[in-house]
Amino acid sequence: MDRDKIQQKNILFGVTFKGLSVFLNFLIVPFLILFLGKTEYGVWVTVFSFVNWIFTFDLGIGQGLRNKLTEALSVDDQNKARQIISTSYIFITLFSIVIFIIGVAVIFLVNFQDLLNYNEKSGSYLQCFVLLSFFFTVINFILSLYKKLYLAVHKSFMVELINAFFQAFYLLVILCWIKLELEKNLINLIVIFGVLNLLVAFIATFIFFRFQNKLSFSLKYFNLNEGKLLFGLGGKFFIINICLLVILSTDNIIISNVLGPSFVTDYFTIQKVFQFLVVIFTVVLASSWSLYSEAFTKKDYNWIKRNLKKMNFYFLGILIFGILILIFIEQILVFWIGKGVVEIPKGLALANMIYTFIFCFTNIYMFFINASNKINVQMYLYILGAIINIPLSFYLVNLLGTSTGVILSTIICFLPLLVIMPIQSKKIIDRLEKESKIN
Repeated sequence: MDRDKIQQKNILFGVTFKGLSVFLNFLIVPFLILFLGKTEYGVWVTVFSFVNWIFTFDLGIGQGLRNKLTEALSVDDQNKARQIISTSYIFITLFSIVIFIIGVAVIFLVNFQDLLNYNEKSGSYLQCFVLLSFFFTVINFILSLYKKLYLAVHKSFMVELINAFFQAFYLLVILCWIKLELEKNLINLIVIFGVLNLLVAFIATFIFFRFQNKLSFSLKYFNLNEGKLLFGLGGKFFIINICLLVILSTDNIIISNVLGPSFVTDYFTIQKVFQFLVVIFTVVLASSWSLYSEAFTKKDYNWIKRNLKKMNFYFLGILIFGILILIFIEQILVFWIGKGVVEIPKGLALANMIYTFIFCFTNIYMFFINASNKINVQMYLYILGAIINIPLSFYLVNLLGTSTGVILSTIICFLPLLVIMPIQSKKIIDRLEKESKIN
């Protein structure tokens, strides 16, 4: 197995498809704002930011599936691979049913007019919109396991190809809807988005099992012992995901609650410009995770060290493009959204650039640490960040009077990871090499 060739293929095709996906995603935003209006688009973004919380409630099964399946395939244990896949799907389905029941009960108890600070639609209308969003998300929660399957077999570029296909399909339907002058509202948009998402996820899952014919899902392959192993590793990933949820996904709710939904649109749009660098670099890193797992299994620590150095070199590109985006942010927004639609609060663009640099650099080492399953230190740091994030965000937003306070809070929460993750990575490699020489 030539890891370098596999990685080059995944990076080349992954970046190409991700670039297409990001372009389509950027292209669709002005049409969504046209579809809903600036304020309702802020409602759309806010609701999705917390409805998608469900993806953290898999108890880390998705990440455990990725690591364990890669390890099983590395030693060509097809039966164990089938057990891991089947057990993961069964557990994720059972959790989805439980989460849906609890979620529906919570939705009917919440006053979404107050939560979203939005009274132009009735409470029952907003409740219906959130309920539909939640329903489609729960179904996609199960089907989206296909992403971990492709990642585990070193085909991360397929995830980006499928996502680009969805974005193109979604954009086409939205344009047709606008052209035909059909009714444009939150309910119709969530139905369009939800149905298309499920259709694409189902096709992607079918394709995986069609071409990976030695792998399959069946109730007879359910294995409780594999489930316990998934929970053991997945439980830590679950805690990390919950903490990331608090740190990253509460921003829009805090801004909407303190400043109003229209401020969410400004914040989200500016963040999305810099997010381009995050998603591209994540694609570059994506194949490394499973390759690290495979290298660990075969004790190829020299490749791991070479790959970490390579990723640091690629990070220099993020630094250059991040600075260019900061310099030309106003021109980019005018070209993309139009003049006068989005306002840039003082310091928000600079803070987003700094956050992007911190997040990308930290992930170089985070992907390696995740693949090594030695995630305790990372987990404790995320717990600390989650504890201080929300009160710090509220304090800084009220202090500054702008959404810049939210991203400053996020930066502060990530600073310990920036320092400690590279140090821990070096210690892990040094210790494993010593153990390998002794044995």
